[in-house]
Amino acid sequence: MNNVTKYHLYFANPFILNGVTWLFVWLLYNLGWSRLFPPLSEELTFFVIFTSIISICIGVATLKRHTISFRPLKNPKHKPLVIWLVIFYLLFLIEAAVAGTVPLIGYATGNVTIEYSEFGLPVIHVIIVNGISALCIYATYCLKSTSVKKDKFKFLVICVFTFVPFFLMFNRGGIIANIIGILILSLVTSKRPVRLLLKCMISLIALLFLFGLAGNIRFGKSGMEKFAQVAKPSDTFTETHIPPEFLWSYIYIASPLANTQNTITNSNWSQSDSEDAQNFVIYECTPEIISKRIAGEQEETNFANRAILISSSFTVASIYGRAYNYLGWTGLWLLFIFLLIFITINIKIIKKSSNYYFPMIVSVDIIVVLNIFDNMLTFMGLVPQVFIFFLLYLFSRLRKQNIRNFSN
Repeated sequence: MNNVTKYHLYFANPFILNGVTWLFVWLLYNLGWSRLFPPLSEELTFFVIFTSIISICIGVATLKRHTISFRPLKNPKHKPLVIWLVIFYLLFLIEAAVAGTVPLIGYATGNVTIEYSEFGLPVIHVIIVNGISALCIYATYCLKSTSVKKDKFKFLVICVFTFVPFFLMFNRGGIIANIIGILILSLVTSKRPVRLLLKCMISLIALLFLFGLAGNIRFGKSGMEKFAQVAKPSDTFTETHIPPEFLWSYIYIASPLANTQNTITNSNWSQSDSEDAQNFVIYECTPEIISKRIAGEQEETNFANRAILISSSFTVASIYGRAYNYLGWTGLWLLFIFLLIFITINIKIIKKSSNYYFPMIVSVDIIVVLNIFDNMLTFMGLVPQVFIFFLLYLFSRLRKQNIRNFSN
């Protein structure tokens, strides 16, 4: 893999992924499979389509300018990754020991003593989740860089083991984030991306079905019936004779946009002041670890829950859901611009020659894709991954500089 033209970088372009992802959600929403979902207004429809087109156009321009590139690693080593994997596993065992169990056992047995959202120790849990996900991305990068079968197998094993803690935590978001990262790297480096994409679509269908089964397990006995009472499937859905397990995926993918529309329709916002602008910056543009310390836990909770939900069961409202309550439509447009700036900075801040350049691009891709669920620019389960690769880049530069100084 030494010819750059073999790499299909449009699959890893954050701008293109942003546009394509939102167009997909918009199309999915318009299937009308739930009576819970309000009709989309003309304004929100225009916003979604226009920002998607703008994103795709910027992405195409960056492709022509070769802003993003893929460089395979030379002789990647698996031992450092194994050491980090062991460290993260030990930290996870500490969390499990403190909790006395793991969420998966509770959901599987029907005796839930701790919810997945409550599992883990402060700070340590953030380190584990982001560290393991970053390790998964980097191990996959190594896997796609080497041509030695024995090494490929070793990196594959590491990738598989990065999923185990997320299964035990019952952290479906972490599993999905890792799968997205692996998929992007696989498509970029594939010799036959169209064939792989078709295989991935088939696998995605199976994965979405399993997502529904996992949801049924989480709801306990008669899980599907309980969920249907909450999700309110429409006649359009029932008449399709699609397996009801797919309703889980539809609701979870499309409900954030429904919450965004519901917030816009029912918001009391009329005019913004300086406090609204300040809170917009704090809560929508700043990582949670910083915003919580600026305003305090109680105040942060009050502001962070300002999206007006279609149901208390579906609590996320996409990256844009809360922005309207701060600044109206200006908030949505400013957040879109901020996202473009965030992407631009992160695809240029690391040199392309660095071993951590492309893994960082993939981390940004994951954030962009998962923005359809919530504002991942502030989410401590993803944002630190970007900083991890940036810090590793800085450390590697310092190490090289020290070696040069020592040799001189």
